[in-house]
Amino acid sequence: RAKGKNPFFGADAADPSIGQLLLLSKEQLIRRVLADPRIEVYGCGTGDIRSGQIDRRVLATMLYLATSGLKPTITSLKCGHGTYTASGNVSEHTTGTAMDIGAINGIVITPATQGPGSITDLTIQRLLKLQGTMKPHQIISLMTFEGADNTISMGDHDDHIHVGWRPLYGENREAAKQIDAVLKPEQWIKLID
Repeated sequence: RAKGKNPFFGADAADPSIGQLLLLSKEQLIRRVLADPRIEVYGCGTGDIRSGQIDRRVLATMLYLATSGLKPTITSLKCGHGTYTASGNVSEHTTGTAMDIGAINGIVITPATQGPGSITDLTIQRLLKLQGTMKPHQIISLMTFEGADNTISMGDHDDHIHVGWRPLYGENREAAKQIDAVLKPEQWIKLID
């Protein structure tokens, strides 16, 4: 603003820095992700984004990767992903706080494109630079990184990179469902009052 420019609105907002992207509102992130030709999202995943079901950290990370020169192909968000993981846990995809990346720069993630010096390695190294609330608590592929507490190697992630965050509103979705079942609509109004 010292130069009289506003990096978040108008013509000056055309090419914000990575730091500026991470500060955008969810609505701004939605618009940018959907309009960015460097980010490819599968059909119903676009609907998840458009309807506001995807966490802003996921959206900001998509833009972060694209602005860093890594064009992500998102193959799973909320829509189309099962409720449970292969290990029986509730998937973070159900809360809109996870994404699967199936390709980077058009290079499909496979066992052959994972390992030191690979596109997967480069992508995870970039993801490991995210800090604070932007830091994913899970980066799952076939790779782990020494000193990183959030990289996990799992054999069923040989065709994608899973990036997930803990929901900001809490993890106990079952308790929330029970509360919804206990209170009737008129009781919610009374509670809000």
